[in-house]
Amino acid sequence: MTGERFGLLLGADSLLGRRSGVGRMTLQIARTLRDHPAIGALSLIAGSRVETAEWLDTLGDEHEALTPSGRASLASGLQARIAGVPGLARLRSVSVRRRMNEAAKALGHQVGGPVVYHETNMIARPFDGVSVVTVNDLSFRFSDSMHPPDRVAWIERRLPASLAQATRLVAISEFTAREMVAHLRVERQRIDVVPLAPSEVFRPIPRDEAAPALAARGLTSGGFVLSVSTLEPRKNFDRLLAAHARLPGSLRARFPLVIAGGRGWGEALAGTEAERAVRAGTLRLLGHVSDRELAALYSSCAVFAYPSLHEGFGLPVIEAMASGAPVVASGTTATGETAGDAALLIDPFSESEIAGALARTIEDAALAARLRQSGFARAGAFTWPRTVEALLATWRKALSRA
Repeated sequence: MTGERFGLLLGADSLLGRRSGVGRMTLQIARTLRDHPAIGALSLIAGSRVETAEWLDTLGDEHEALTPSGRASLASGLQARIAGVPGLARLRSVSVRRRMNEAAKALGHQVGGPVVYHETNMIARPFDGVSVVTVNDLSFRFSDSMHPPDRVAWIERRLPASLAQATRLVAISEFTAREMVAHLRVERQRIDVVPLAPSEVFRPIPRDEAAPALAARGLTSGGFVLSVSTLEPRKNFDRLLAAHARLPGSLRARFPLVIAGGRGWGEALAGTEAERAVRAGTLRLLGHVSDRELAALYSSCAVFAYPSLHEGFGLPVIEAMASGAPVVASGTTATGETAGDAALLIDPFSESEIAGALARTIEDAALAARLRQSGFARAGAFTWPRTVEALLATWRKALSRA
């Protein structure tokens, strides 16, 4: 299949919550696709609802509900209760499969052509048609500290069926594709690597344009170290805080550590060291911020730090680079692949290495300028139109094998 228009059922549970990486990815895919000539019609599967593309217009930057972590935790709790009732889990699966098949049939009639279902968040709904599943990372496989136990159990219980059902699979980095082969025993020829990209909102923001957002947070342009993510152990914030504490006192005072992201699970930044740093003003916890505010923060930081322990891509790295920030990031898992040679890559387990990279970037203006320039160029290689064209190729391959 090459030129035939087709219908797309897009899994969109991640759009129901305050969006992290998967939700932002799904929203960008949907918005880029809605008027694409190859797509005859787009439907989004969100919770128990089937939405048309017009639903996307109701999703503002501030839309909030369940976080992805909350979705998994609630889903796992529900699944546990269902599993305790004989036959109920099977009945629920049959019901979901029927609804999915009916949605695909209706979409096929509307389009007058075939339909493919793409699940962007790894666990696909039961479905009898052509399906594609994106695997974002395998962090749940490697440490008890990466995710809460109920989330891991939920993923492990449902992932085998999701992978077996998929006509084709998508990995968001070569690193993740290699992990899928090694740890999920997936054949490499079933996997297409399709990287993510930054939203257009992430660009260098002029100082006067960013000033109101900074002033509202008591920050000054070029006067803080930034990190971004949901607060959870995998993101390594406690080690980042310890590294920041190793900086000379004058640097800590002039360049506080600013973290943007809502609370997830676990005890990240919940200890006495974090409390002490907050009282001293060297740690600022902003909570969730809008994309527009985040763009201003990226553009205005002295350095963006992302020492995550495990990533399937590391979208904030590319967002920061697109916004003109110099980046310090983990050289392990997928972030090293994503950043290339446009960031200072560090061992995320080494406080001294993280601290050294922060200090170098803050104190060496020439280095910071080189990182800004190379990072901006690196980010230019990742665009959503390019990502969507790669996904279209995957969907066509899947349909050709139906």
